[in-house]
Amino acid sequence: MTRLLDDIFAELGLSRYLDAFVDQGFDTWDTILDIQESDLDALGVKLGHRRKLQRRIANARGIAPSVSLASVKSTTDEVKPESSRRESSRLDGNSEGSGVTKRKYRRHPKPDENAPERPPSAYVLFSNKMREDLKGQSLTFTEIAKLVGENWQSLDPTEKETYESQANAAKEKYHRDLAEYKKTPEYRRYSHYLHDFKEKQAKHMKVGTPEVTPRQHE
Repeated sequence: MTRLLDDIFAELGLSRYLDAFVDQGFDTWDTILDIQESDLDALGVKLGHRRKLQRRIANARGIAPSVSLASVKSTTDEVKPESSRRESSRLDGNSEGSGVTKRKYRRHPKPDENAPERPPSAYVLFSNKMREDLKGQSLTFTEIAKLVGENWQSLDPTEKETYESQANAAKEKYHRDLAEYKKTPEYRRYSHYLHDFKEKQAKHMKVGTPEVTPRQHE
């Protein structure tokens, strides 16, 4: 997984989905540029969250943000040569007798929406600050991400320590908030949900379904 991808998801407020995306093979920005509505459905991305991602993808591909990815795919398929459409169908697993199946997804537990939000890293804090400073300049997202990465690498150790201290403080607060949250009925309900989820996955394991280990709060 690239730092660019981590940066994009953090900026869009979609970090909760990052592990699921990477686990299913969407581990670079280039692969996410070709993601489809069906993929987002399978990954459990909520409508409002997927629209944020789609707007970013549309911007990167030079497509109007109002056009959904599903519409873009349909329009693109219409102008593809027949050979390209056959190749796309083969890759999607739709060709007769091709033996190619569609992407298989492992189920993931839904995120705990009541839990405290995970704290940003020192790099993300620096990235957010620099993006604010660069607002108004005619730079693409990729250009900004490159500048952020380069500036972070060359940042004076004293300045970097400031961001690391802020990140550590945020992490300590997160753990305090999490400890308090674990005393609530909402946490107990989510724990029961995770327990049931694991049991269902264990049953699927008996018939050959890959194991899924839900990530609990750390």
